[in-house]
Amino acid sequence: MKLAWNKTRFMKSALWPEEYPKISHHSSQIAICGRSNVGKSSLINELCANNSLAKTSKTPGKTQLLNFFEIDEKLVFVDLPGYGFAKVPERVQKDWGKIITNFLENAPQLALILFLLDIRRTPNKEDLEFLHWLNHYQIPFILVLTKADKVTKNELAACQKEILSQLPYEGFEVLVHSSKTHQGTIDLRKMIEAYATT
Repeated sequence: MKLAWNKTRFMKSALWPEEYPKISHHSSQIAICGRSNVGKSSLINELCANNSLAKTSKTPGKTQLLNFFEIDEKLVFVDLPGYGFAKVPERVQKDWGKIITNFLENAPQLALILFLLDIRRTPNKEDLEFLHWLNHYQIPFILVLTKADKVTKNELAACQKEILSQLPYEGFEVLVHSSKTHQGTIDLRKMIEAYATT
């Protein structure tokens, strides 16, 4: 699927399957997941060249719903609630697993997950648990190492090696990205297009 990446819109926020927006059967879904404050909203805005599309916040845990965005009437990004640092009520934290499980089980057009990790941080318990879910549901994913501009070129390779050494699975694609310098944006767009159906 070839996209222009210039016609984007926010569709809806939702929690449960009955609230999800209606999506054309011609469209593929790409879900974006990671810890709170890993840069999910910034990545969406960068890919779509629209800084006001997804709301960004310096407060971890701000995204507590699934947010749906349409690209070129062919692709739908689903920004999943962040986990980890979120200063949210315990009840909300407990619901997180149910929300994500329901989404993974009720998204037949889900083609790919963008699994985000801050390149400066090693995987934590929640990261590894989510990775286990992806393996359980056999959903293809690309590991996107964000905030590459926060480390030097010499540190980058070492950070990437350390992260990969702690992941229990192999055979997935890895991309280093920076929303600030645009590093990796064009390559990630091409990778997404390759997974999306026509």
